[in-house]
Amino acid sequence: MNVDDFSQQVETLRSRITGLVQRTANEPYSQQELTAEAFEELQITLEELKIASEELQATRIVVEKERQRYQELFDFAPDGYLVTDTFGTILEANRAATIHLNVLQRFLIGKPLLTFIAQSDHQVFFNYLTQLQHLNRGGEWELCLQPREKICFDVALTVVTVRNELGKPVALRWLMRDISQRRRLELQRQQLFSHEQAARIAAQVAEKRSNFLAEASRVLVSSLDYRTTLTSVAQLAVPTLADWCIVDVVENNLAVFTNPVIVASEPAKEALLRELQQRYPIPVDADYGPAKVLRTGKPELLTNILESSLQRKSLNEEHFSLLHQLQVKSQIVVPLLVRDRKLGTILFASAQPERHYTTVDLEMAEELAQRAAFAIENAQLYQQAQEANRIKEEFLAIVSHELRTPLNSMLGWVQVIRTRKWDEATTSKALETIERNAKLQRKLIDDILDVSRIVQGLIRLNIRKVDLVPIIQAAIEVVYPTSEIKDIQVEFNLDSSVGQVMGDAERLQQVVWNLLSNAVKFTPNGGRVEVHLEQVNSNVQITVSDTGKGISADFLPYIFERFRQADSTTTRVDNGLGLGLAIVLHLVEMHSGTVSAFSEGEGRGAKFTVSLPLLEPQPEQFIKESKVKVDNLSILNGLQILVVDDNADTRELIAFILEQSGGQVRAVSSVGEALKALKQLKPDVLVSDIGMPDEDGYSLIRKVRAQEAEQGEKILAVALTAFARDEERRLALQAGFQVHVSKPIEPEKLVRVVANLAKGCN
Repeated sequence: MNVDDFSQQVETLRSRITGLVQRTANEPYSQQELTAEAFEELQITLEELKIASEELQATRIVVEKERQRYQELFDFAPDGYLVTDTFGTILEANRAATIHLNVLQRFLIGKPLLTFIAQSDHQVFFNYLTQLQHLNRGGEWELCLQPREKICFDVALTVVTVRNELGKPVALRWLMRDISQRRRLELQRQQLFSHEQAARIAAQVAEKRSNFLAEASRVLVSSLDYRTTLTSVAQLAVPTLADWCIVDVVENNLAVFTNPVIVASEPAKEALLRELQQRYPIPVDADYGPAKVLRTGKPELLTNILESSLQRKSLNEEHFSLLHQLQVKSQIVVPLLVRDRKLGTILFASAQPERHYTTVDLEMAEELAQRAAFAIENAQLYQQAQEANRIKEEFLAIVSHELRTPLNSMLGWVQVIRTRKWDEATTSKALETIERNAKLQRKLIDDILDVSRIVQGLIRLNIRKVDLVPIIQAAIEVVYPTSEIKDIQVEFNLDSSVGQVMGDAERLQQVVWNLLSNAVKFTPNGGRVEVHLEQVNSNVQITVSDTGKGISADFLPYIFERFRQADSTTTRVDNGLGLGLAIVLHLVEMHSGTVSAFSEGEGRGAKFTVSLPLLEPQPEQFIKESKVKVDNLSILNGLQILVVDDNADTRELIAFILEQSGGQVRAVSSVGEALKALKQLKPDVLVSDIGMPDEDGYSLIRKVRAQEAEQGEKILAVALTAFARDEERRLALQAGFQVHVSKPIEPEKLVRVVANLAKGCN
């Protein structure tokens, strides 16, 4: 029974007693009856009051239990509970709230809740308090709670407004829930989602990149034409990677770009780019763009290009206007690299505000550039192979022509002389022509062999101290007759004070002679050739210049390449194999020197400069030579000589030359005949060919040396052969010959070789 029910029962008892008194006044009752009835009523009332009291006591117990239960829930709830007045002053706080705020409960009461709100949320808190005057319950509200001496953390607040009977707000009940863990989970979920989204985007980009690069590879290998490959590279990039693409390739070993490939998504921009390339080319030493990338070999990524940067790169207002019209927003420049060799660069540019290049785009650009570089190199190699084949075919045709031309003169004059007896002048002219053309053939063959030795790395130098003045004078004397015929004035200024160099005198004379003969050959009648020798710093410099036909700018980079000729057509005016300058380059480099060519163009002459390191002054050392000079016709007197050669004409010529110098010669045509003659003749010197039918000269000398090992005697042996390579020379010496001499040979040289060999062994 609650208090209201108990009050109702008391009121009922009062009404019953009042009614009893009124009846007594109206009805005659005895005093005894009235008293008895009153006591009976009181008894009943007391019983009811007792019952009511018991029920009230039970109700109080229940209420107290509920109150304790509520207090326990309030105190031990995991979330913080606060009761404040309408201004936010704390009236009550549970245990969780004190833990959140890091303040004991007794010190917390009376504190403004605002004290524990982060400064950044103060204004929002005030606004929320104002709104609560008109709301019974506020929605969940998140803010940053600032506990005493602790780090701020996130909480969610739910507020209920307490009103009195008149509906006026009198208090606020706050539910405070720590959501920092939830925030962390939400952040982790958001990060996971972001990672998943990034992974999905990366997968899509990777797939797109893979497809793009696969298509790029297919396109790049579809053609071996050099220019087509360059264009394919640019077309691949537009518009997938860029709004325009420029492929710059260094050609002809030059340090600048000469003929870039430009592809743009709009014809107007392509025309604008070409105009910029033509009117305002980027300087070779620029610290930006393709020039810098080519120089450093490192890519350049410009994510956001500002107008201020365009202004810095502009040479003038017009230049800036052209750059501004492109509306470039972002740019990538990557090098074309193949095994550390720089082929050029590729430029990708974006004019779209929403497309700014990132490192992902840079990676794709570098991958494309790498594949493009290999494709370009393959195209270049193919082009070089085609060019090499063409040059080889032209060279073979020229060799055939150059060998047949003197041979025609030689055979023609021989046949003319044999038809009848001519006067002495005609015969002398015929012999001079035959000799001149034979020497020309020998020079051609020597050049071919020199190039072969250069390719195989078999050229050896006889290094000693060399004075260049007599070497240059000797070369001038050689070309003097030709220059006289063409009325070419050969002027020279040789500084005799120039020091010596370390080198091979014969090879250095070959260098000067090649340069001089070229100058005379390519200078028209009445022209001029100049030769200068001077000291420049620590080098000796030889300069050969002429007033001849000059060298075109297109051919100048190839001037020292083997088999290269500016004119290889059938209508060419000048003969030759195109080997001389290649030999010059190699010989000069073997002497640790350099050679360069300069010409202002066709018809304006040419200048070749050879630079050799100067020999530092040292105490002079004299080297005595013990060579026999051919100064009489009896130098070979007393020598028994066996000549072996399968060619009758050569055999007779060698025998005649040696006999004319006093030698006693026997000539045979085969190895078998030679072995028989050796037993009968016991010669002092054996002169044998190498290439012969059945058995060659190697077989002969091995058998001779084997017999000598038994007999104890040793014959001197000379290998005289048309096999003139260094490899043949090495094989001849290994087989047992003391000397290897290549055909054709001057008669005087042959006699000198035999005489020196005989004298050296005596």
